[in-house]
Amino acid sequence: MAWFDQWLTPELRALRERILHHPFWSGIEAGTLARERLGLFALQDWLIVRDAYRLDGLAIARAAPHLELQEMLIDKLAAKKGGPELLLRFGTGVGVPRTAFAQVEPLAACQALLNFFYWVLETGTPIEWLAAVGASEEVFARLCLRIYPALMRHYNLEASQVAFFSAHLAISEQLTPLERWLSEQDLGLAEHQHLARVIHLSHQYELQFYDAVLQAPLASS
Repeated sequence: MAWFDQWLTPELRALRERILHHPFWSGIEAGTLARERLGLFALQDWLIVRDAYRLDGLAIARAAPHLELQEMLIDKLAAKKGGPELLLRFGTGVGVPRTAFAQVEPLAACQALLNFFYWVLETGTPIEWLAAVGASEEVFARLCLRIYPALMRHYNLEASQVAFFSAHLAISEQLTPLERWLSEQDLGLAEHQHLARVIHLSHQYELQFYDAVLQAPLASS
């Protein structure tokens, strides 16, 4: 992802590496993460996946009158179609009943991440929104594509039960034209500073989300 890579200052690179090698994800790869933690992740991520259509829909509207940008955002949104059902399927695969998704109480860090996305959408420019959300989606897609074989191997899940993760290949492919569009924009110093800030915040909130999912008390504890 060349466009996002150019923003990796030493501080941001270190933050990104902490996400990519977070104990939550490395625990999945090693097969040491408790199945109940996977269930908690499914419930908390459901809150974000559930709002993804609304967030992207609002972003499409705000991108007017840039028709090319709107069409690329539409393509990215279309790639997410069916995602909520796939996450429900994963949740049931790790022991979470479907009824539990209708009454999820968000962890503070999960709600903070979701609120951050809405905040950037409301107060930032379309370019800042693309940078903040794109940085999150790009890292999350890498993680999903890296760990779904481990979910099958260590947790005895079928391909259909981890399709929420493997489906991120299609989403990541839709980030490429958006990155190309971003690279063609003539940005001033102030805009560069704003983009660096929202990317940094995006990674900070995402890191806090994984910390919370890993550390929160489990219902069975």
